[in-house]
Amino acid sequence: MKYVNQLDYPYVVYQTNTDDPTDLRRSHGTFAMSGCGLASAVMVADRLLEGCGFGVFDAVALSYESGANHAIGTDYAVYAPAFAEKLGLEFRETNDTDEVRNCLRTGGAVVALSTGDRPDGHVGLFTHGAHFITLVYELRDGRVAILDPSLKAGKYDEEGRKGRAQVDGHLVYAALEDVLGDFDVETNLKRGSAETTAFWCFWKKI
Repeated sequence: MKYVNQLDYPYVVYQTNTDDPTDLRRSHGTFAMSGCGLASAVMVADRLLEGCGFGVFDAVALSYESGANHAIGTDYAVYAPAFAEKLGLEFRETNDTDEVRNCLRTGGAVVALSTGDRPDGHVGLFTHGAHFITLVYELRDGRVAILDPSLKAGKYDEEGRKGRAQVDGHLVYAALEDVLGDFDVETNLKRGSAETTAFWCFWKKI
């Protein structure tokens, strides 16, 4: 199973928030800075179409071609359909955990958006800001296996995170309800993002 960590690509250019000419992410953006959504797509591609060859540079090129980099990071409302079309995948947006479980149980893979910390004291499990992760399968106990594109030593031992997720190599295991609980529409809107979707489910076409 391919794992891509965005932090391994500090020299790969990825310009985002192109609508704002004053933002350094537009002029000096990198994959390490804003590539979590693209890394997630690369891992989905490998999970569903092993050996397809869709890599980091392909993911960046597709974001530019589709215009998914106009906002901060990657606009998945734009990127997901472009990605699905390019790779010949089925996809669906949802905030329903039952649909997510069905996708994983039928061989699909899911990209999830976390909006991180909130003013009410919620500590983001996967990020303190905004971050995409990839869900690859469900365990018998109901937890999901996650590929986190910004995984680093000690990340899940921080105050407020400890005990909520377990790390085994490149995989992180957590309750699906905690994944959904890490998404908040109001927080997203306050940051200037119009994204109201928590999950993008992808399947190989039959």
